[in-house]
Amino acid sequence: MIHSCYIYKKSMRNAISIFLLATAFVGCKPRILSGKDLEDKLKSTMKNYLDTAMAPGTQVNIQNLYYFTDTRRKRYICNFTVHVHNSKLDTTGIMVATIPNDFSKVDRTQ
Repeated sequence: MIHSCYIYKKSMRNAISIFLLATAFVGCKPRILSGKDLEDKLKSTMKNYLDTAMAPGTQVNIQNLYYFTDTRRKRYICNFTVHVHNSKLDTTGIMVATIPNDFSKVDRTQ
């Protein structure tokens, strides 16, 4: 009787450990963005890049975004319409950039 109770407790501990590990694995998996969430993330990534790349005092507003997914290279090819304003300049233009799927950096191509 004691032996079977010990085996039951040990198997329950193993089952609970496996369940907790599986829950942590599924919960920590990065969420795949799409639609409005993806568009907002691409815009915020580009805005952060421009805020650090532009001269101090320059205000940047991203008005439109068109993007294409390059699944082979795991990146987004983006076409931004950007309004740039500072004390000497007030213009709207188009910026083209590629952003990897992990949103780690921005590579401007135009």
